[in-house]
Amino acid sequence: MLTYAGELILYYSDQRDPNNTLGQKMVHQTTTDLHNWGPVVDDIIYPNDEFRPGMPIVSELPFGNWIMTFEFYGAVERDFAVYYRISRDPRTFGSKPDTPLIATDGTIPHGSPYNVWTPAGGPLGTIVVSDGTGSELYLNHNLGGGAWTVLEVPVAPSYTRALMVMPDDPANIMIIGGGQLGGADNKVQISTVNIEPNMPTLGQCNA
Repeated sequence: MLTYAGELILYYSDQRDPNNTLGQKMVHQTTTDLHNWGPVVDDIIYPNDEFRPGMPIVSELPFGNWIMTFEFYGAVERDFAVYYRISRDPRTFGSKPDTPLIATDGTIPHGSPYNVWTPAGGPLGTIVVSDGTGSELYLNHNLGGGAWTVLEVPVAPSYTRALMVMPDDPANIMIIGGGQLGGADNKVQISTVNIEPNMPTLGQCNA
């Protein structure tokens, strides 16, 4: 959920559409009081109702843009490939084009992505993306354009790892994970990683 133009926007995956009976779409609704909600607005929907976009995460970028990452079952690159859209208005992702996240080494992250933007890492800052199947982070220093690079981090993969920019040092990204989907011995892992080039540091605690 985020705040924009005096409204709260809640994004979620939706399977209730009777015209999209086999699949899933991503939608949002707005509210000003958490009691009265606006209509369901489609954000990501495909004509093939067997496709399943899901797990939307939205972050604000500089210069008035917003990024939404999501997983896409039905992607040509691979099942549940990480895709993203960029919009000037976080209520209008539905009219924006898809972009698959493909790193410079050819890696295609997939499953339960999460994203944050940090002012660290360059004049335009850095978009940091995690997926649900690998330990790596994916970095973009051009507000979603140009290259995505892979940052190897010694942090276990996890279903929907959450990311947080640390307020005392925006180059440090906290990674929070709770283990694998269906895992038999899951545990909460909280780590911090420094994404600045040539300044790798890691602090970790398990709870």
